[in-house]
Amino acid sequence: MFGFFSAAALAQQVGVRGVTNWQPPSEQINRSKTFEYPVTAPFPDSMLRMVDTIDVFISDGGPHQLGFIRGSKIVNPDEWFFKAHFYQDPVCPGSLGLESFLQLLMVVATERWGDAAGRHFETMALGEEHRWNYRGQIIPSNQRVEIEAVITGIDDRNRTIKADGLLSVDGKIIYQMKDFALRLHD
Repeated sequence: MFGFFSAAALAQQVGVRGVTNWQPPSEQINRSKTFEYPVTAPFPDSMLRMVDTIDVFISDGGPHQLGFIRGSKIVNPDEWFFKAHFYQDPVCPGSLGLESFLQLLMVVATERWGDAAGRHFETMALGEEHRWNYRGQIIPSNQRVEIEAVITGIDDRNRTIKADGLLSVDGKIIYQMKDFALRLHD
């Protein structure tokens, strides 16, 4: 579900209702890693990088013990996409919100299967059903975006990761993603 939001609606976004983010227990947080998002290929360059920092990465965390990752991005009101979006609609395109989630999965795949140099990511993994729900937008006056992924499935033979996730802006959940999958190819 998605749509055009008026200025009044953007000022009073309600977000995705009835959804809460998963909070790692303290024993998992104590094992988590924090680092800057990778900047070398095959990770996206600065223009398309939708994650600045990996704030929490627990390779065997999450409710399924398959992994949990949370990243963040500081909103820059001068980013190209605010000017390039539809006429008089300066928002971050919904596809870039989904891209931010997939960028988290790139980190998980690289951590699991080693250096991704010379490889490429298949996003979305072909043949894998997925769904998402939008209930808000990222606008130039926002401050911070947080993206998280709970890993729900790993196929080591085909190097495929499946996850559910959320995207929040200034603490309000505005995207919910289910069964998103990424595949790593040589």
